[in-house]
Amino acid sequence: MIKDIIEQIKESEQKAKDIIASSKKESSEIIEKAYQKANNQIHNAEIKAKRLLSEAEDRAIQDAKKEIARLETEYDKRIKAIRDDSRKKEEEAIQKLVNRVLD
Repeated sequence: MIKDIIEQIKESEQKAKDIIASSKKESSEIIEKAYQKANNQIHNAEIKAKRLLSEAEDRAIQDAKKEIARLETEYDKRIKAIRDDSRKKEEEAIQKLVNRVLD
């Protein structure tokens, strides 16, 4: 009878050790899966960030090209206006000289 109780205690101890070992293994697997999931999320976030940065860079380049085109057009208009004004003033100056010479 005492031997049976001792045997049952030993069996219970062994079962407890098995359960603890199984729990440790399971918790290690859970932690490993969590690390893998976190690493995957970080990797995916890095890919998304690179894609977003690339898209932002592309948009910035397109915006810069549009601004350059707009500024070039504006520059050309201003240069034309300055040249036209210069020609007009030159003609007026020539006309004044002609008028002085003739008067």
